[in-house]
Amino acid sequence: MKTLLALLTVLTLPIVAIAAPERLTIRIDGVDRQALVFAPNKAATAVPTLFVYHGAGDTADNFTIVGFQDAWPEALVVYMDGLSPGPGQGGVFQARDASNENRDLKFFDAMLTELHKRFTIDDTRVYATGFSNGARMVYLFWATRPKVFAAFAPVAGMLSAEASFPEPKPVLHVGGRADQTNAFDEQMKSVQLARAANQATRTPVETYIHDGGHYWPPDTTARIVAFLRTKTLTR
Repeated sequence: MKTLLALLTVLTLPIVAIAAPERLTIRIDGVDRQALVFAPNKAATAVPTLFVYHGAGDTADNFTIVGFQDAWPEALVVYMDGLSPGPGQGGVFQARDASNENRDLKFFDAMLTELHKRFTIDDTRVYATGFSNGARMVYLFWATRPKVFAAFAPVAGMLSAEASFPEPKPVLHVGGRADQTNAFDEQMKSVQLARAANQATRTPVETYIHDGGHYWPPDTTARIVAFLRTKTLTR
């Protein structure tokens, strides 16, 4: 996490007036779950929505440093908080469980329902991105919620062996050749599975491969926004 933070300090993003986020709490199976919600900076008939997932041991508050609220101010940006295993510990997402009992799939479903009550969401422009454990969660959404999302952007993560891709989806995968936390070769296996799922329809599978390790490169946020903002869900 220290490496991630050190690299992110050199992010250069446009200076935009961003309102303070709203902290939303939703009770899931008797447990309060939270997210930080950055509203779009101007009214629109329907807005794109980006769900952002931090790595294991991190928090939504801390992960706002990646700056999607600055890089894409016209979008509704939602930083989801993983469930902490104990006091003073960061959160984690259940990224290996594709069942309907997965607490984080339930959390997402409930959060999207709540956001629909508060904002005019463009249902053809809902996206997910995340880092490490959060990237694994992003891939799980492709496996379990493909009809909800227009595109995905996982960073330094891979698909769980228990899951598969049911239909083509645009994806931008960011990975480091020297990653020793989520092995680069394992990440590339997920990329190959994505290409196999997308091949017949020529749905794009793009990659940004760097020579570093397990971190979020400084230009990643801008690359992800540029990729996602052009993708629309077809029903």
